[in-house]
Amino acid sequence: YRAAPLDAAMTLPDGRTVCVIRQGPNADGTSLADRVRRLLDPEQSRPRALLALMPDEPRLRQARRLLARYPGPVYLSLERDVAHLVADDRVWLGTSASGQLSLHEIFTRLRPGGALPWERSTSRLSLPDDSELSGINDDVSDHLLSVMLKPAEKRMLDCLADWPLIVATDLGGILGLSPSGVSKLTSRLEKLDLLSTTVLGGHRRLALSDGGLALLARRDRVSVGAAFRRWSVEPMDEQPPSSWRDLPGARIRPLARTIDHTQAVHRFMATLARQAKKTRGYQVVQVSPPHHAVRYFRYGGRLRSVHPDGFGVVRAGSRTTLFFLEYERRAVNPSTMAVRLAPYLRYYSSNRPLEDHGHRPLVLIVFEDPLAEANFLGVARREMARVKVEVPLWVSHREKLERVGPLGKVWRSPDVLEPVRIFT
Repeated sequence: YRAAPLDAAMTLPDGRTVCVIRQGPNADGTSLADRVRRLLDPEQSRPRALLALMPDEPRLRQARRLLARYPGPVYLSLERDVAHLVADDRVWLGTSASGQLSLHEIFTRLRPGGALPWERSTSRLSLPDDSELSGINDDVSDHLLSVMLKPAEKRMLDCLADWPLIVATDLGGILGLSPSGVSKLTSRLEKLDLLSTTVLGGHRRLALSDGGLALLARRDRVSVGAAFRRWSVEPMDEQPPSSWRDLPGARIRPLARTIDHTQAVHRFMATLARQAKKTRGYQVVQVSPPHHAVRYFRYGGRLRSVHPDGFGVVRAGSRTTLFFLEYERRAVNPSTMAVRLAPYLRYYSSNRPLEDHGHRPLVLIVFEDPLAEANFLGVARREMARVKVEVPLWVSHREKLERVGPLGKVWRSPDVLEPVRIFT
């Protein structure tokens, strides 16, 4: 389907109907909520059961709450788990049941009924010939890019969508690639007009071109125009941008304006990924950028939010640790420190962290110097005692992190004043 709220549907031989809905990595919660609203329209034809593919655990939990209203069985899973499953792999989670099921078990329980939506066929019905699919040159038609790109190239595009204006070394760190590997992939994507380079702060920075933004927007069924308005780095006059003011994307400009802060966040995530790769027993499962790390919640009758600089999941043996990252450069006096801590005090005063993640994520705050780190520990201790809310807070500073790495003994809390490891 191209316009219906569903992405695909199937009819089993005995008449039972199942549909598939996918939330792409670049789709926000608003777009999914709109599709669910259209799916619940009583005049809309609905299959009996719904299979939902999600990009990460937090968005799976959010979608699970949204889809609980569907008048039929709904099963959700992470897209990366579904990509390699066989029928008996238990990776599907229902909206109400606590245990996971396999496709075989889902289809065994499925009752007949439901109807598939109708949609007008596309005007182009011919398949591309072998010469179009040869992939031996860089002149690839736009409509074939999604099938011609290699998995490593697609991973790089997704990483650039998450971390725009990133330098090549940090991009390689997050993706686990060598400098030569990064150079080879970026060169190929630049020839395909999917990648754009910008010089800011004296460094060459990488971001998706308008062609790359359009490709991912169409893949994830989001507005191409909205993607341009938010993330485009290509000025209308085709002149290279001389400052952050020349960038047209409304969400790109704040990242470029505070480019030192932006790069510090990139460097933290890249360093964490590199160190985990070199350390036996560690795995970085997920790193999410600021625009995917926001969490909304109700507090005091009002809609509130936390806006961290990033979110991540690290697995060490059988233990999984989730964290929010705050790289703090401006909160250097007690009053501003208390203001920065207030959203987390509200968030952790409820059960919402457990509902959003299944765990209580750590809150990691990195300061520029050890004096600000020590001052913040005192402010945090006083504020948590005042409101009687415990935030799983851990603090460090830039020089120590660069020397030892995030997995080392670099973290202190209001209750633990000697540096310790927090991911073991």
